Amino acid sequence: MNRRTALRSFLQLGSRGISPPMSLAMVTAGMEPHTDPLTREDVYHLLRRAGFGPTLAQAESFIGKTASEVVDELLGSNEEAAPTSPGTWIDAWTEDPEGADLQTRNAIYATWRSNMALLGNWWIGLMTTDAKSVEKMALFWSSHWTSEFSFDNTNSIPQMLYRQYLTLRAGRLSDLRTMALDITLDATMLNYLGGTFNSKGKANENYARELMELFLTGIGWYTEGDVKEAARVLTGWRTQKFSDSPAPNGKYESWFDAAAHDTGAKQVLGQTIAARTADNNTAFQVKTEEVLRLIEIIVETRNEAVSRFIAEKVYRYFVYSSHEAIDPTVIDPLAQALRDADFELKALFRMLFTSKHFFAPEMRGAQIKTPIEYVAGLQRQLGIVDGNPQAWVSAMDQPVMDPPTVAGWPGYRTWISTNTYPQRRDFAKKLIEKMNDTQANALIASFDDYTDAKKFVENVVAYFLPMPVSAERMDFYVNALMQGAPDYDWPQILNDPSAAAKRFRDLLITISRAPDFQLC
Repeated sequence: MNRRTALRSFLQLGSRGISPPMSLAMVTAGMEPHTDPLTREDVYHLLRRAGFGPTLAQAESFIGKTASEVVDELLGSNEEAAPTSPGTWIDAWTEDPEGADLQTRNAIYATWRSNMALLGNWWIGLMTTDAKSVEKMALFWSSHWTSEFSFDNTNSIPQMLYRQYLTLRAGRLSDLRTMALDITLDATMLNYLGGTFNSKGKANENYARELMELFLTGIGWYTEGDVKEAARVLTGWRTQKFSDSPAPNGKYESWFDAAAHDTGAKQVLGQTIAARTADNNTAFQVKTEEVLRLIEIIVETRNEAVSRFIAEKVYRYFVYSSHEAIDPTVIDPLAQALRDADFELKALFRMLFTSKHFFAPEMRGAQIKTPIEYVAGLQRQLGIVDGNPQAWVSAMDQPVMDPPTVAGWPGYRTWISTNTYPQRRDFAKKLIEKMNDTQANALIASFDDYTDAKKFVENVVAYFLPMPVSAERMDFYVNALMQGAPDYDWPQILNDPSAAAKRFRDLLITISRAPDFQLC
């Protein structure tokens, strides 16, 4: 069975009341503000998309507030402190495996793989506990400014990827030009796209091309000549990667080699970047007068293309990933908001998450959860943590910070296949079964009306599934809880914590097998 056939069978109309896939043509709501007080279902939807899912306590604190109030709280100030690091290994030197004997080389690779697992588990842990949108935003930008752990028979080592994560996290809501500058000179990116080998007379054009094509404008807004000239602008920047390489700015940081920089004048997108002399060929001056200027030129001369490209990327990630064309009445206001804010990214996210379009009923359950959303989200909702979530998301084809190509993950329906769907079901079952009786009863008691079997099940279903279900299907879930006993026996069952916990786990496993459990 191929992915498309599998997904169609999962989402077939009439299977216990499950809705068919959504089309953007079905959505009539625009980008005008959603001003009504948020309902519980609204809050659940917002937290599934802007974060990694709700907790009952967090949702309760947001119900009745406006979208603007909640979104402002979720987005935060962009000045949140960096999290505690995943371990002392982030500052450990690593030897260059090339040239080492086989045993040493294998040991180095094994250490990298081990540290990559630590990094992935640590970040998924942050996602699981994040009460804001900080980690979701960082994850989005990680899928935009991509770097791979393993590529072309080499690696972006975990110490470097950790530092790139901090850069993405810190810049998630900042000026797009500032973020682009920081990532352009990021040691991991220089290593990944060959910028560290970009030298005067031997230009490496990889990053110059991707900066425009994949990161800022999209295809068609530049010429091959622009790529060549942009590559000249970017010459001379180097990565500190191994213990025997120069580290003028510290471990795993980028640095500037003035001798390798092309000091001649450049012409990019019709704009001139002036030549320089040996006296002003410094890291600071080249960074601000050439690299930043290159990014400013792209944004200034292609501002509509850049704003639309970023707006579409954000929309497809947070709202609907289908490759069908997005209505201009949706994208145009988002792009305009970004331009009006002089490319401060927070304005774009704020307009999107507070719009009537975002809260439209048709948008509920329209997205397939990515593996990371699926794993972190279920951990968050249950309050239970798996010991090795990185292994699970890898088995589901989304290892943290290791996409298949520079374009990232293809996403959308490719997330569900005959290989990954069983992994998803298995993860959910095992995580639910890991919940002990005390934890299960505590979660039961957190729901409103938990002593009424039918109301309790309705509340559980709304918490874990993104769309309302049919009466027939709700009866099916009530029966999964009661296991043939009458509904009025539920209060008595609650008096036996072990029996109640088992019934609850059985209910959750049953819900987790529903196709729309994969949606958000």
